[in-house]
Amino acid sequence: GLSRSPDGFLMEAHAKLRPVDTMIDGVFLCGTAQGPKDIPDSVAQAKGAAASAIALMSRGALEVEPYQAEIDQSICGMCGICVSICPFNAIVKSGEAYVVDKSLCKGCGACAAACPSGAIKFSHFTDMQLLAQVKAAFAGW
Repeated sequence: GLSRSPDGFLMEAHAKLRPVDTMIDGVFLCGTAQGPKDIPDSVAQAKGAAASAIALMSRGALEVEPYQAEIDQSICGMCGICVSICPFNAIVKSGEAYVVDKSLCKGCGACAAACPSGAIKFSHFTDMQLLAQVKAAFAGW
């Protein structure tokens, strides 16, 4: 589930802004998992990861993104484009079907936009709901 660099090391969410965070909430990097480092750098990074973990735990509860992808298995063509396009590695093949890992999905919509069969929809963003929003927006015109 974690992104890797071309060299096979684990990648951070952003090298400058989030150097110990991964794209998965609650998973932090430190030490040589991210690349070759000496001991002082590894210890400093471990302190940063520990601080991030403490900040996360002090919130009391984690919020899960309410808008998540859902795959309609009846029209899924099993092409796998959604797996390759998802930046959060939230779609995996399980047996003979692709499924969305709800703990990883951030609701970005990349998979739905790339799906050639239109099998991926979002909770709270069905075609009928979007059409109702458009009608409501233009009701006064």
